[in-house]
Amino acid sequence: MNLTELRNSHKARLWIIGGLIAIAIAAFLLVKGTAAKVVIGGAIVLLLASFGLEASKNDYDVGTLVKTGSLSAAHIQRDEKGNLINVDAFCNATDADYNCDDFKTQLEAQSVYERCKGLGKNMDVYRLDGNKNGKVCEALPISAH
Repeated sequence: MNLTELRNSHKARLWIIGGLIAIAIAAFLLVKGTAAKVVIGGAIVLLLASFGLEASKNDYDVGTLVKTGSLSAAHIQRDEKGNLINVDAFCNATDADYNCDDFKTQLEAQSVYERCKGLGKNMDVYRLDGNKNGKVCEALPISAH
């Protein structure tokens, strides 16, 4: 398994986060200073939140979250095994003809469209934004929920 496969593996991420939690708990028990305990305790809380997101197969792009303020727009897609879908590979595909049927929701299509646009790829060659209003695949449901 190469580094990219490891990084995209749901199980590997769970094990890594779990290991970091164990190390942080051990460090918390071993340190004496109050300030150090507060810092390590904060790290434990963040790691537990990360573990929860990973276990529930949810992931968010922090940059998109800050930019849009929307958890729905910042949600990162995963495949049926829970592994992250590499949107950059999607953007760089040269032998595909994407259309709105390739997406489950309008937010997913919009997110991929914006990411590819940010990478300098013109996703509108696939006519996802037929009326040129900046909103792609408007006939799809907004979200899966």
